[in-house]
Amino acid sequence: MDLLRTAVVDITTLVAACHALMSVPVEGDLHVHRKLRSRLRRDIRRATVAYTDTLARSKRGLVDSALLSACRVAAEQEMELAIEHQDLLGRIMLTEPGSLDGLAAARQDLWRLAHMAIHLRNGMASLRESGGAVDLERTAELASRLRRRLRKALIAYARSALRTKNSKRQPILAARKAALVQVGKRGTAEAERLSDIEFDGDPTHALIRQGVMKPLFDLVLDWQLGGNEATSA
Repeated sequence: MDLLRTAVVDITTLVAACHALMSVPVEGDLHVHRKLRSRLRRDIRRATVAYTDTLARSKRGLVDSALLSACRVAAEQEMELAIEHQDLLGRIMLTEPGSLDGLAAARQDLWRLAHMAIHLRNGMASLRESGGAVDLERTAELASRLRRRLRKALIAYARSALRTKNSKRQPILAARKAALVQVGKRGTAEAERLSDIEFDGDPTHALIRQGVMKPLFDLVLDWQLGGNEATSA
């Protein structure tokens, strides 16, 4: 799972760069024209969404070097201007107060969402290989719905974190709320149903129960207690 952590570090670094561009000193070599700042933010926003979408859509059970490379390539294709000015962006991030605020929490949040998606894929692969008395077609449809919810939640979190209007007022809470809306009440119900199917097929299998259902219930509870409410979807 180390490369998954690397991936979420990449995403949150892009978010931090977008926030740092909101306010740049007007003197010295750190001065950046307003239009250029706007273009750089646009590049980074698109790159973040491309990276996150590539990560969430992958059918791999784990984040390996090939997937990490694909995510980075997808992002780089969307931010040619930002790459051209990467030295300047690095200086801005080092000098802009508060540009790194909340990054640790965002990294953990994104890791939790992506971690569940990976365990869902692995759990379904295990079900297929087990040979248990499971309706694989209907179970796959159920898993596909939950996988879409997790993917949309991951992207919604990243998109919300990128919104610079949130950069000065509880951006983590706003991002969590956006993700919870995508999970919805049906998401937890789907995770619970999949866990039951897994147990009925083979009681010794617990990838979905331990890696998806329980973490999702914990996440929803944690984030709701933080001032957010999930809505049905």
